Amino acid sequence: MNKRHTEYIALYLFVFGAILLFGVLARKFVLVKGYDEFSSAVAFFATVVVLSALYISLQMTLNELLLPRMEKFLMRFPAFQKLEEVVVVAEATAIVAEPTEEVAINETTPQPTEYEVLRASAIAERERASQAKLERVLDYTKQTMVAYMSEAELDRLCGYITEYSLGDTPREVSPVSVDSTLKSIDLMHFGWNIGKAFGKKRIHTATFIKNVFAHALRDIEVSTIERKMSHTESECRIKLYGEIA
Repeated sequence: MNKRHTEYIALYLFVFGAILLFGVLARKFVLVKGYDEFSSAVAFFATVVVLSALYISLQMTLNELLLPRMEKFLMRFPAFQKLEEVVVVAEATAIVAEPTEEVAINETTPQPTEYEVLRASAIAERERASQAKLERVLDYTKQTMVAYMSEAELDRLCGYITEYSLGDTPREVSPVSVDSTLKSIDLMHFGWNIGKAFGKKRIHTATFIKNVFAHALRDIEVSTIERKMSHTESECRIKLYGEIA
């Protein structure tokens, strides 16, 4: 709380105290005249309300009518113009003082070394590249598999792929269901494409798609998937890609 607010609060408390004092005096005056307690209470509240209203009206009159005219009149004199300039400069100095202290504190804070800056920049760039790669793979997955599975299954598949992009051994998965029109070689090609995009080893990719498409690949061993998933066959719906665009 700044000094000006404190001064306003002190002024209002003083005025309110004075109004209450006049109300008490009015109540005692009514009692001295022989009136009952109710009449004295009415006199007290009436005095407080009337004096409060008078104070508010007087303050509004001063702020809106008298003070602007007085200021305009006084500003004609050079002495008051210089006084206002001094006040403005003093207020500006007070406003700038606190930020200056903060700047001084910040200047004492140890600055990162060139190595730390370069390392942070390299890590951030690596994270951006990984995120961009994941988004491309997920877009490819949605465009490729949307015709062969339900929306819920496709969402689960994208979740598993996101987890797979972060490590070679994703958590235990619940196999997703695909349309029977996709043959095992199609799923192998799909696995090869996403594994190559992430730079995964063949055995990790083969294990991943064996777990995710466990129903469709139930009769095929992981070693067979690892060996055949980059083979080209004449009849397939999902083609091999050198790189997912």
